[in-house]
Amino acid sequence: MSKICDNLGAYIFAKDMQGKYTYANDKVEVLFGCSKSDIIGKGDSEFFDLSMSQQMVENDIKVLSGQQQVVSEESNFVRNTSEQRVYRIIKSPLFDNENQIIGLAGIAHDVTEEKRLREQVEEQKQLLSIILDNVEAHVYMKDEDRRFLYVNSKVADLFGLDSKEIIGQKEQDILSEETAEHFHLSDSKVILDQQVLRVEETVIDNEQKYHYLSVKVPVTMAGKRSLIGFSTDVTEIYKLKEEFKRLANTDDLTGIYNRRYFLKEAEKAYSIFKRQNMEVGLLTFDVDYFKKINDRYGHPVGDEVLQNLTAIVACLLRKEDIFARIGGEEFAILLPCTDITSANRVAERVRREVESSLFCGIQKIQLTVSIGLTEFSSKDTSFDDVFSRVDKALYKAKESGRNCVTFLN
Repeated sequence: MSKICDNLGAYIFAKDMQGKYTYANDKVEVLFGCSKSDIIGKGDSEFFDLSMSQQMVENDIKVLSGQQQVVSEESNFVRNTSEQRVYRIIKSPLFDNENQIIGLAGIAHDVTEEKRLREQVEEQKQLLSIILDNVEAHVYMKDEDRRFLYVNSKVADLFGLDSKEIIGQKEQDILSEETAEHFHLSDSKVILDQQVLRVEETVIDNEQKYHYLSVKVPVTMAGKRSLIGFSTDVTEIYKLKEEFKRLANTDDLTGIYNRRYFLKEAEKAYSIFKRQNMEVGLLTFDVDYFKKINDRYGHPVGDEVLQNLTAIVACLLRKEDIFARIGGEEFAILLPCTDITSANRVAERVRREVESSLFCGIQKIQLTVSIGLTEFSSKDTSFDDVFSRVDKALYKAKESGRNCVTFLN
């Protein structure tokens, strides 16, 4: 039996009711740095600094006085090595033939390194958690079954749930069906292709649109394909980008498109026309004698006239029509999928509506416009040909007495 105890890889010992050692195996002998004969009959104070080994003393008392087994961890200061060591111990009472307690038997494993590593892992886990909870990103982990394995506090706040309520759940059980499927499109691609994916994702929640820039990284956990996602809310940046784009394409005074945007869209329309032979109408118009309005009423009134004019004309057009201010008082309208007959009707409607309207509030200013009209032709080599032709049509309308529509093909 003694040989078995010496080869178990654990510290095995026994004590009497006074806490004196009655047995110690080879490992205890090595730990204390003395022979078994020097251990037997002596108490713990010979081998441990009891002021730094209180757990050991308390556990012995529990076993000897309460006659109960104790399973615990003890932190003890060993005199021989001058070290604080941690042991996982099991201490049980010993009884004689008359069932009277006569001492205790114990088995201990040194778990100092294990505990140090556990604490180190826990510290690193806490540190990582602090970092992930404070980065400006929603961080999450999902497996191939769409089950959440981890979420940081930003994800929990976004979902309005505690992280413990999310982990272990499938995304379709937490998110709306539409949102869950939207995210799953890119998630499944990452897991199937096993490649990092960077993607822009858009989610609509309570009629609000949110934009995320996501990086999704494939990983394998316990043999199961998974992914780690980092999603940054770029909604405000997206709005700014859209606003910059709008400002770049918009006329400051009237709020309609500017010359730059108009020419860009016109070139696109011309390319489609050449490929598909789509009918496209183009008209430009000038406010007749606008200089007289500026001279008589001043430029602020002239600006208000242009603003009122564009508001009236915009109401006459379709969503797909491109209406732009291309000069001081000169405007252009691109009419996709519109034959020349329909384009002429639009031009006449614009002319009549402007003629019948009063502008600039109390000033009651009446306006007329001269309109040039043309259509894209197979003979044109570029949009410049079309634009030059409609410009000539506008010039002819002015020469013809103004307040009229002139067509050139």
